[in-house]
Amino acid sequence: MQRTRWTRSEVELDLGRYELRRQGRRIKLEKKPMELLIFLVSRRDQLVSRQEIVGKLWGSDLFIDTEPNINNIVRKIRAALGDDSAKPRFLETVVGKGYRFVGPVRVMDARFPQSDFGPVGVRAVSPEKTGGWSERSSLAVLPLMLLSKATDDYGVCLGFADALVVRLGNLPGVDVLPTSAVLNVSAEATPAEAASRLGVRFIVRGGIQTSKGLWRLSLEMFDTHLQRVCFTRKRDLDVNHLSDLEDEIAKQIAMALNRPLGPATIQRSPRYSKDPMAYAEFMRGYKLSSSGNPAMLEEAARHLSDAVARDPAFSLAHAVLSVVCATRHFELDPTSEWLEKAEFHCRRALELQPDLPEGHVAGAFLLWGPSKNFQHLEAITKLKRAVALQNNQPQAYNRLGTILAHIGLLEHAREMYERARPFHPRKAVSHSIVQVYVWNQEYDSAREEIEAWRAENPENKYPVYFAVQLALMTGDLKEAKDLLDEALQLLPEEPLIVSLQGVYYASAELAGKALDCLTTACASPKSFGHAHHSYYQIACILAMLERRQAAFEWLERSVSSGFACWPFFLKDPHLKNLRELPEFDVLVSSLQAKYPDHLGLL
Repeated sequence: MQRTRWTRSEVELDLGRYELRRQGRRIKLEKKPMELLIFLVSRRDQLVSRQEIVGKLWGSDLFIDTEPNINNIVRKIRAALGDDSAKPRFLETVVGKGYRFVGPVRVMDARFPQSDFGPVGVRAVSPEKTGGWSERSSLAVLPLMLLSKATDDYGVCLGFADALVVRLGNLPGVDVLPTSAVLNVSAEATPAEAASRLGVRFIVRGGIQTSKGLWRLSLEMFDTHLQRVCFTRKRDLDVNHLSDLEDEIAKQIAMALNRPLGPATIQRSPRYSKDPMAYAEFMRGYKLSSSGNPAMLEEAARHLSDAVARDPAFSLAHAVLSVVCATRHFELDPTSEWLEKAEFHCRRALELQPDLPEGHVAGAFLLWGPSKNFQHLEAITKLKRAVALQNNQPQAYNRLGTILAHIGLLEHAREMYERARPFHPRKAVSHSIVQVYVWNQEYDSAREEIEAWRAENPENKYPVYFAVQLALMTGDLKEAKDLLDEALQLLPEEPLIVSLQGVYYASAELAGKALDCLTTACASPKSFGHAHHSYYQIACILAMLERRQAAFEWLERSVSSGFACWPFFLKDPHLKNLRELPEFDVLVSSLQAKYPDHLGLL
């Protein structure tokens, strides 16, 4: 066979365009041969074992016979390069071991430099030589697959992944999705499918096989940009001694990312239960805990209560249960039962583990609620403590955003919502940022966010509420009336909506109907956690009806019960009459002094 002799410039592997070219002309190559070629070129002059190729092309946790497939793919690469296995210029075979790429191929337009990888076979380039990291990396750890007929009564599949998330959470330059973000992604999804759904670059996935009481772990980290495995690990594990293995794997992943893994800031020993049934119940409740659906929250509380009943020292279960109970109290049921449960389980979580981030988040949920009269500053302190302990907590950032918006620090609130974005699937920002848009009169952004929220969750009361408020703020009374009719069908006795209906009637100069709405809103115990918004809207009604003194007193009541967004007070057209009062200026000045700009800094 006569081989074509090419110069270095004649063969190009363009990573940006994902194609192989010869003298400027594209050489057709199927997906898997292209993936393997990129992998081999990235390991130029180094031996790549057949097992590494299996991990790269099919996943190291898939136990199938791949020998014939590898041979066929290598033949296709050689055909594309015009290479001869007997006298190779590009791809050498190392008999019984694997392959080594040695040929003159020019690599072009690599969007993601090799500096992201360390001791996985690719030469790492130091940040000093590249001018700093080119991008923040993002990573998700999927629950492990159980590759046998055994049941996971120990909760290892999700629990091991969660432990890695906690350990890697503060890794510099890497956004690690929290466990809550991956619960609905199947462990059977391909790395590309999982990464697309979650909006991350790196996927850590694996499986567990059980046989005759023995457990075998297979784990890999896949880079979906370079389309290759950059870390693999297989070993036996003892389900009764997982913490050492979790630390070991976390360190190896950090090394593969060329990032330093600092000392653990969280003592995990009381975080996870050794009772397999308690852990299983916790995981069932944890999956439901972020739902705003009343029935699902109640079910979550039931599972989490079973978990702490079986293991009273299960600190993480106590913390999550506290947030669930506090949310039910805030949103749905103002009776003391749920509040008392929330307080007990929060206190117990922090007694068991003072540095549990979720425990401090639970404490903030209680401090920033009607039972504690919305202690803004104390709740902010708790949340700052939580994110200092563990960075990847969107729940903490989003709560900070909501609190800061309520005290008028709108730009800092926006920043907190943005800080939560990397830890949401596909980098989505929380819909709650609509508060910032409406209260800062960013109407186009508010309208877009409301539409997206309603499309995603048409039965949620908040986008309905903000849609009505936005229409009233812009003076579109016809749209406000249509939206109110729709809202009242969905939430006929909701004081948030009824008080907005009063604002509509006051704007339409229908004083009698406006006052009727005021009376109805005041008489309802619903929306217990959001009474301050009803009070604020009552102030708007009275201000438009020229009852300024009464309006100002309701505004003060709104402030004292949690809503102190003074920049909104200065802009809201419904409060125009109040801004003429000297005491209004005093109120705004006092709020500016009480909640200075530096409060939002993290």
